[in-house]
Amino acid sequence: MLKTKHILLLLEWYDYRIHKGVSQMARKYGWQLNCPKNQTSKTTQSGILKDWDGDGCIAMIECDETFNYLSDKNIPLVDLGLRNHQIPIPRMITDNEKIGELAAEHLREFGHKEIFVLDPGDNDMFKERLKYLQKFTSKEGGTVTVLKSATEMQSEVIDELKNIASKRGHKLEALSLGFFAYNDSIASELISLCLKNGLRIPENIAILGVDNDDLINSSLVLGLSSVDSDQEGLGRASAKLMHDLLNPKNKIPKRKIFRHSPKSVIARRSTDCYAVRNPLVSKALHWIQNNFYKGIQATDVAEAMGVTQQGLQKAFALNYIRSPGNEIRHQRIQAVAFLLSTSNANLESIAKNCGYYSVNSLINSFKQQYKITPGKYRMQKKLENSI
Repeated sequence: MLKTKHILLLLEWYDYRIHKGVSQMARKYGWQLNCPKNQTSKTTQSGILKDWDGDGCIAMIECDETFNYLSDKNIPLVDLGLRNHQIPIPRMITDNEKIGELAAEHLREFGHKEIFVLDPGDNDMFKERLKYLQKFTSKEGGTVTVLKSATEMQSEVIDELKNIASKRGHKLEALSLGFFAYNDSIASELISLCLKNGLRIPENIAILGVDNDDLINSSLVLGLSSVDSDQEGLGRASAKLMHDLLNPKNKIPKRKIFRHSPKSVIARRSTDCYAVRNPLVSKALHWIQNNFYKGIQATDVAEAMGVTQQGLQKAFALNYIRSPGNEIRHQRIQAVAFLLSTSNANLESIAKNCGYYSVNSLINSFKQQYKITPGKYRMQKKLENSI
């Protein structure tokens, strides 16, 4: 009979979703999983680790006590953190580059060419997310403005935003700004600050978080748009890596960094407003959003707005990132990608529900946008969700 493996899950920043993901795989592999929830820097060395004697440890290595202990422990280790240490162990971390790309793309789609963020302070994860947000925002000609008033969500943040608006000749209440929060907790605090200061969300400040934390979202008065970092999947992936490490036949590079990809942006009310000051374009965008699945064309949009097609095209060219026709196609293809990822509907049904006159038209448009067929895209998403 095989000996039961005893695995320690050490999360100095406890996340129930990581715990859940690791637990799912622990049951599959027949492990005894230990995950103490009261994991502070003081109790780690003197309590949890002092008498623990197991077969492997999955840890978020952040404090010196954990670092010093694990560096001398001769057991398989998987690090979930970003701390700059020299322990020769593999890491399984969130792909913050992809998070930055998804965040920049989502806010850009709603017209935000400038994105505001907090000063990341000494937080390595926040600094990495900011780095990639800047990379992908600047790639499309946009900018990221880092607020210097605070590293945490405090009243000074609103004061600084008001000062920025004033220097540009406006009141904050008259602007439409995009704000990227490094996680949903920060986003939640910003929502509270905005509401206390009479600011409308998303009309004045569109807020995008990270993690898609259902507990946080359920406590808010409006839905929070968030990049789903798939922390549960990260837990499963880290457990699978530990399973591979426990097999001495597997040769895994000791310093290799594995990056777990986020799923997508889960769009909700907190960003559901186009950042365009032209009322005609704003109205047209919302009309397209509500009617793209009907097989409409740019001429239909102009007719619904009561303007000429030439006038509508000119307004879009001056105030938005896409033409009316391209916006219709964009809305359709996004809807197709969503249905491929979340449903088992066939292509005929998807084409009909997204405004395409034929399946071939859908396939050609999808391949042009994603460089792969709808079928391969669906297989990729199913594979990602199964990890």
